[in-house]
Amino acid sequence: MAEGGGSDSKDLAILKDLKEFDLSDLKEEGNSVMGKVLDDLSKAPAPKQMAVGGLTGWLAGYTTMKLGKMAATAIGGTLLILQIAHHKGYIKVNWDKMTNDSSSMADKLKKKLHIKSKTGFQRFQDFAAKNIYVAGGFTGGFFLGIASS
Repeated sequence: MAEGGGSDSKDLAILKDLKEFDLSDLKEEGNSVMGKVLDDLSKAPAPKQMAVGGLTGWLAGYTTMKLGKMAATAIGGTLLILQIAHHKGYIKVNWDKMTNDSSSMADKLKKKLHIKSKTGFQRFQDFAAKNIYVAGGFTGGFFLGIASS
């Protein structure tokens, strides 16, 4: 029983630490590590930069195609099942209301998420301007990854 009391105080200490835990610290640490790696890579010889860019591009392209295929299958299958159920009379769908609701919801979401920061493409352009060999390798590798999936 005495061990349980010590365990409770340890659990409380852990919970207190978790409350004070700030994800921004972890993000900043990750950004600094990634920044160091990219700085080291930018000083590397051009063939190494091309190889690293090509490999990461291939991985990105391959996973993009695999995830895209899975998402398309899931969404398409869901819509197909919905259409079949509607046709058989199991459900009745008011498509006009659904279209209006989804478009208004999309507009609200766009307004809510409107961030005045650089887009991913703009950040990639900045990165590519500084690291032309890595960006070139990434682009080629990305298309090879898409083709090989």
